[in-house]
Amino acid sequence: MKALNGKIVVITGGAAGIGREMALAFAREEACLVLLDIDPDQLDATVAELTRNKAAAKGYRCDVSNPEEVGRVAAKILEEFEHVDVLVNNAGIVIGKPAAEVSYEELRRIVDINALGVMWMTRQFLGKMMTRNSGHIVNIASASGLLGVPRQTDYCATKFAVVGYSDALRMEMKKYGCRGVKISCICPSVIDTGMFAGFTPPLLNPLLKPADVACKIVRTVKREKDYLKIPFMVKMIPFFKVLPPSWVDWMVALTGTNNAMDHFVGRRSEVG
Repeated sequence: MKALNGKIVVITGGAAGIGREMALAFAREEACLVLLDIDPDQLDATVAELTRNKAAAKGYRCDVSNPEEVGRVAAKILEEFEHVDVLVNNAGIVIGKPAAEVSYEELRRIVDINALGVMWMTRQFLGKMMTRNSGHIVNIASASGLLGVPRQTDYCATKFAVVGYSDALRMEMKKYGCRGVKISCICPSVIDTGMFAGFTPPLLNPLLKPADVACKIVRTVKREKDYLKIPFMVKMIPFFKVLPPSWVDWMVALTGTNNAMDHFVGRRSEVG
């Protein structure tokens, strides 16, 4: 099991929600936290909370959808810390509209944050990780990156992208002899942070507690696991999908997943 004490851990969308909970969980492992978030006030508050609890923490305001800003912030981090041990790509948004009602601007924004933001942020630190043959990329995807959900077409598309990116990146590290660079893809069902306010949990998929999920993510990093899929029913999705699509659609409808987003209101447009 990998020790995390003294390791440099960067978390995007680290000021609130599951990002904040992960920061607290990594802090308990005595890691050095570097939090990135688009909300400077919330970021300052979370960093202050960590430092009050005697954790080493620093925050940088960063919009992960802005490639120039990502590059500048990443350069500052590498200048101060020389390298990053763990990068957690957590920042993301959800829109929650039927596909026919989503604007181009909304599509562009969700792709820039949820998909391109993950890839471009990873690009900033991956080269040095490969040179050192040491590091860990943690991509926060979703159960919606494994199975389509009505009123989440754009969100599912970006999370499917994160799952595919993680799989390809893991295989690429092995191909180029960088087995010391680990890739973990995190696929939880909906976490009760407020981001999915109004969401009705499907059968056998209750809302997950943020602190519990954060602890499981840290454990995944320490054990260097490729995937975390929670709860148990999410682990079963790949097996369901060997069935004919009409059967899968019937099973999804049976669990109530088709109606899960009917009363969605969300929390805010940005979480990172």
